[in-house]
Amino acid sequence: MWAFEAYSADAPGERYAPLFASLCPAPASVLDAGCGSGKGALALQALGYSVCACDLTPEGLTPEAAATLPFLPICLWHDLSSLGRFRHIYCTDVLEHIEPALTLLTISRLLAICDRSAFFSISLVPDNFGVFAGHPLHRTVQPFQWWRDMLKEVGRVVDARDLGVAGIYLVEPSSPSLYTPT
Repeated sequence: MWAFEAYSADAPGERYAPLFASLCPAPASVLDAGCGSGKGALALQALGYSVCACDLTPEGLTPEAAATLPFLPICLWHDLSSLGRFRHIYCTDVLEHIEPALTLLTISRLLAICDRSAFFSISLVPDNFGVFAGHPLHRTVQPFQWWRDMLKEVGRVVDARDLGVAGIYLVEPSSPSLYTPT
């Protein structure tokens, strides 16, 4: 999908960086989980955060992001403890791409490596690009309240905003996590 300019042009991570900064002031370490193009990670870096980016593949990274960001290829529902710990997790436009059976596990794995909070923006609507891939890209399209309740199962939701097309959630980890590797 990264070959489609219209797909790679939209960067929720970049869009929501100022909101994240208002909720979780810099300086702090941040994992941009599912960084995609890396535009969000670059925006966070410009705001004074120490950012590490991760995704399944570096294929979506812009040349600027690829040249300046620490990047780790990883699957978010696997054990993430090898990544270390971060003060905050920044995860924008990612969870809706994950199969429903793996969303709670993914959220829990992210919270397990987070010291303070995780910021999630989650699309609440079907994607427009799945037709090009031959299948929907948004695998878990659910209403705002469904996501809020899901997040409450493994963390403490301290802020939740329904933007109509997306939900914004700030979640503090609860200890111990249901899915923390032992």
